[in-house]
Amino acid sequence: MPSNITIKNEFASVTTSPYAGASLRSIRINKIGNSYELLSGGENSHDPTVLPHGEGSFVMAPWVNRLRDGRLVTPDGVHEMPMNQPPHAIHGLVREREWTVKEITESTLELEIKLEEPWPYEGHIEYSLALDGQSLVQTMRLIAAPEETRTFPGSVGWHPWFNTSLGSDIVTATSDVAGQWELEFPATATGKLSVTDTTTRLQSGTRFAVKEVDGCFLRNPNGTAVLSWPELTFTITGSETITHYMFFSPEHALCVEPQTCTVDAARLADSGFADTGHVLVDRENPLVATTTWSWE
Repeated sequence: MPSNITIKNEFASVTTSPYAGASLRSIRINKIGNSYELLSGGENSHDPTVLPHGEGSFVMAPWVNRLRDGRLVTPDGVHEMPMNQPPHAIHGLVREREWTVKEITESTLELEIKLEEPWPYEGHIEYSLALDGQSLVQTMRLIAAPEETRTFPGSVGWHPWFNTSLGSDIVTATSDVAGQWELEFPATATGKLSVTDTTTRLQSGTRFAVKEVDGCFLRNPNGTAVLSWPELTFTITGSETITHYMFFSPEHALCVEPQTCTVDAARLADSGFADTGHVLVDRENPLVATTTWSWE
């Protein structure tokens, strides 16, 4: 029967739903006798087969964010991906599928999923989670199958919906970012990267109003994204393959999304734009990305 899996240590517990896209459903932090739920919907009961929109944290792979008109630009031509949010194909293909559980310990979890049609390339994704002291370490590996002779674009990312308040005041976001990619209606990447007012605000720390931000930001090398509530401070870091953070402020949450590239990076890179985070995967070169979420 489908079930959720909770890993834990003395500092936190994390609940995952392998049957609902390997989504995170709860991150509960223990601090000085108090307990704080970081994810929207984390206080609810969790159907192990369905992640409601706007709750938890889901995996974006084998692409992140949006592909305009569902067009996946690759070295062997353009492939059409299903437009699940017209005119875009959005957030990849694995967030509603069932993942295979490979190994569980008290504080670690290993998951895996095979890439299937409509993705045109053979391969799989490995996803590991580990509570290590006051950190949650998550790694994704996008791996081409031994029989796959082609090179293909790949990207991975995480899409958490963090609670704007943990009980008292709303969250302040600070991030070491270099610039923001311009998105024109409807959220299509133009290729223009610049230091915007929002970039400057993030560099010094800011609070976002509802629906004020929905943008992709180039991460400085080793740049962090920090969420500060009065109750605790939460820091997101990543391996060098994490090149961008997406910030989104819907009505009930703040999304801070570590990811390996910008919006529609393969198309932008094919058009000659730099700093997109676009990478190609083959049998000898998997895409490996780690994000570490730590708290004080």
